[in-house]
Amino acid sequence: MAKMNESGKRDFVQQMIVILQQNAPRLTDKGFDPTAKVAQLQEELTAADDAEGRQTETKVAAKAATEEAQDTLRTAYDDGSATVEIIPGFLGKNDKLVQELRKLRKTNGKPGIKPDTAEN
Repeated sequence: MAKMNESGKRDFVQQMIVILQQNAPRLTDKGFDPTAKVAQLQEELTAADDAEGRQTETKVAAKAATEEAQDTLRTAYDDGSATVEIIPGFLGKNDKLVQELRKLRKTNGKPGIKPDTAEN
């Protein structure tokens, strides 16, 4: 038997509630009063709905946080890159620090390549 997905489980519980309610007199006559079970299932279904709502809110918040993190990192990278571009104006384009800064931008992000850590 295939596993039931979330919406299928939700439908199953809802159908169980309806079936138990519709057949309460018959079940009660046979010794099973479904009233408590209906209340339990309704409470559990409501709790599941509430949790799903929180899950959706969390997904939205996570997406917003990801976008914010990416935007702020992009800004920081752009500011750092701009700084790399202005330093040669102070030190000259052939200065070792300027060369190291340019290498740093080229090598970062490439696996296995580390910037030269030799001191100037």
